[in-house]
Amino acid sequence: MKQNNLYVFVAASLALLVPIPGRLAFGIIMLVFLNVTMLLGTLFRKLICVLKLGNLQSVLVAMMLVCTATMAKLVLSLFCPIYALVLGFALYLPALSSFLIGYFFDPSREKLSVELAENMSQSLRFSLAAFLLFLLRDIFGYGTITLPAKDSLFTIQIPFGTSFMQAGDFVASIPGTLVLVGLLIVFQNHITRKFRIAENVMENAQKTEEQPAKKAEEEKK
Repeated sequence: MKQNNLYVFVAASLALLVPIPGRLAFGIIMLVFLNVTMLLGTLFRKLICVLKLGNLQSVLVAMMLVCTATMAKLVLSLFCPIYALVLGFALYLPALSSFLIGYFFDPSREKLSVELAENMSQSLRFSLAAFLLFLLRDIFGYGTITLPAKDSLFTIQIPFGTSFMQAGDFVASIPGTLVLVGLLIVFQNHITRKFRIAENVMENAQKTEEQPAKKAEEEKK
């Protein structure tokens, strides 16, 4: 993970993961909104580039994200008012996180397919990490696995002891979430570094294999 990407991941994590109740059902809803907003934001940014309105990009993208978040809250209010009431202002947080992850403040320079692939891959990687965090908070903080349902939460109860549940209260709290986010970021950064090292080793090995062939061609000439 690049250094600037790491800062963006930290900011997006703190914005989206900490304020939301530690239930998997709420996390799933927020992550769906995040990916939909990322998709619409990427398309809208390319439209701004096509219309040559780059000088107004920050304002237009901000307006689009606010409108998207407002529409998402309206749709959720119509289908499940309880979720909209519980999440409240937090429904606007996916717009903020998508703005950070998708670099919507930068002008569009690549092809639409390239930008969609890059932004959606980053959004899905973030969503996978966030899903894991919400799942851990739900299991160890409440002893349940919850899923979205029509009128309430679909709850799968996990039989834990009372002493374990008391220790798990820390996981469901805001300080516990901050600790989990920190561990998750460290783990992801470590894995990314390992992949980058492996890629560099493969590139160096390929260059080493190509050098004798180049020397042979030069000698022939």
